[in-house]
Amino acid sequence: MNEKNLLQEMCKYTVQSALNKGASAVRITAIREVSNEFTVLNDSLEKIQSATDSVIQIHLFADGRYGTCTTNKKDSAGIDRLLDHTLTSVRLLAKDPFRKLVPAKVRYEGSPIQIAFQGPLKTETKKELLFSCTNAVLGKNPALINVSATLADRRRWIHIEDSSGLDCTSDETWYSIFAECSVKGSDHTRPSDWDVIGGITPAALGLEDCSTPHSSLVGECAVKALKRALDKRNPQKISSGRYLVLVENRAASTLLAPIIQALSGASLQQKNSFLLNQLGQRIASPVLTLTDDPHRKELPGCRFFDNEGLATKKRTVIDAGILNTFYLDTYYAGKMKMPCTVSSPSVLTLTGTEDNLLSLAGQMNNGLVVTGFNGGNCNPVTGDFSYGIEGFYVENGQFSFPVNEMVMTGNMTELWNHLIMAGNDALTTSSWLTPSLLFEHVELAGL
Repeated sequence: MNEKNLLQEMCKYTVQSALNKGASAVRITAIREVSNEFTVLNDSLEKIQSATDSVIQIHLFADGRYGTCTTNKKDSAGIDRLLDHTLTSVRLLAKDPFRKLVPAKVRYEGSPIQIAFQGPLKTETKKELLFSCTNAVLGKNPALINVSATLADRRRWIHIEDSSGLDCTSDETWYSIFAECSVKGSDHTRPSDWDVIGGITPAALGLEDCSTPHSSLVGECAVKALKRALDKRNPQKISSGRYLVLVENRAASTLLAPIIQALSGASLQQKNSFLLNQLGQRIASPVLTLTDDPHRKELPGCRFFDNEGLATKKRTVIDAGILNTFYLDTYYAGKMKMPCTVSSPSVLTLTGTEDNLLSLAGQMNNGLVVTGFNGGNCNPVTGDFSYGIEGFYVENGQFSFPVNEMVMTGNMTELWNHLIMAGNDALTTSSWLTPSLLFEHVELAGL
């Protein structure tokens, strides 16, 4: 019996055993993850990491009370001892009427989901890809200090079942190469930057038959990282004030994250959200339309059920600036007396125009392009934020010089109401498809 079949058998055994021991309801989640990482630094293989982890998460409902435990045991005797101990502890807890299994009408009822590549990816092929990546820039520019490349491949299998008939399974893979270059800058500085490629199959890394690279994709990854690092040399500061600010696609998720956190059931129920009581209200400019589209199998974040087994579906989270939905699992939905939706985002898509970073910069004329955030935070209750930034000053629609050691401050609701354009250049290596975003009246602190 293979590992996955054994885990499924133990799930079934655990459900029945828990019911026999007096639990009123049970949900079991089995997860098996296999990950590998190879890293090359310059012309040497620096690191190899491999990890395999299998766990069973047990959710027990007994006498109106609820508790959880996690184990890697796969024998019935070990499971029984754990259930006895956990059930004894659960019965000591206060009653919680909002803990329950996913209702049948909203749970996932489909067949197992296969979003996984099945073939092998040989170690020699991985090494060849990585050295192709670093060799694309080694010796090409005297300012280069180091180039590193990491190839990661991950497989995640998950199975959820409960005592009311829930039974759902998914299997997914992800392959990526991350390249980073550091270069000699002014005053003994070492600017660095990165690039990444990835996808659900090795084809995203330029492999046609999982054995022979057929394109220059991996080399281009390092070339882009080097160019970005070189462009950051000799940065300047600009005067404090309000500016047009264009946030690059790869940095835009930092500004979206506080919005998503504020929509979570935990934040809302604990009144730790600046979007409390804002459902159906305008929270951003009409430019912002945000969709959660969880069934796009070609993208990371794709899923057909959440961690409770609740079925996912396409939702318009924010429609032309109007907030349409919160992220509520069964627990927080019950506590807030609202319908459950789903526990968290899957594949978020921010709809924009056909523009990319360069065309948006041209339309901006004068302002600042933010390519990265360096520390900072956002107050979850008020939405006030302060982030360190780096990027480029734009004059007459052209990148003029790099900028760093500046701070961007403001309020999240005000910022998103000042969104005036969104591009169409979102990266597909993330589950949040955020394009480049152009804001007006953004406060920057510099000179």
